[in-house]
Amino acid sequence: MAGQACFAENFPLQGEDRYGVGMLRSAAVGSVLALVLAGCFIPPSATQRLADAANEMNSASHFGRMDIAIEHVGPSARQAFARSHAGWGRSVRVVDLEMAGFEMVKKDEAEVRVNVTWLRPDDPDVRVSQIVQRWRDEKGHWQIVQEDAKEGDPGLLGEDKPAPAPADAVAPGAEATPGPRQRMERVVIREE
Repeated sequence: MAGQACFAENFPLQGEDRYGVGMLRSAAVGSVLALVLAGCFIPPSATQRLADAANEMNSASHFGRMDIAIEHVGPSARQAFARSHAGWGRSVRVVDLEMAGFEMVKKDEAEVRVNVTWLRPDDPDVRVSQIVQRWRDEKGHWQIVQEDAKEGDPGLLGEDKPAPAPADAVAPGAEATPGPRQRMERVVIREE
């Protein structure tokens, strides 16, 4: 073994590596990387699942995808939901739908407020209504259990429109006041 030197003589440990610091540094980096990657797989919180479900359901309703929307409605509320949304796309056209916020009422119950801008095909008046949806977490899946129109113009969810008062029906001694909406006259700027 003349000419062959021992491994330690050919590759002596120098500086920090003499104490194994390089190995410790590699182990530390590996541990931090493992923790960071493990953090990516944390399941979403209940509020995040609620926000996702409400957004998916209301977006589907907005674009007329009631087959997707109904999946987020609890079994006891499906019939009422289908009845109240039956006119969407026919007698009610949804122009815009905006999530106005939500509030956790209990650990597994929440109220979601949705502002809906809509109109009727036979009427140019744009209407705005606010819907309050009651959601419940059923075995990890948020579902609507109740939905009501709370503010704004009636008729969005199929509720009866108030009957218009006759124009000449003014109580004796009272002044006639204009209605809450005034219609603008249409002006044609250019004809082709």
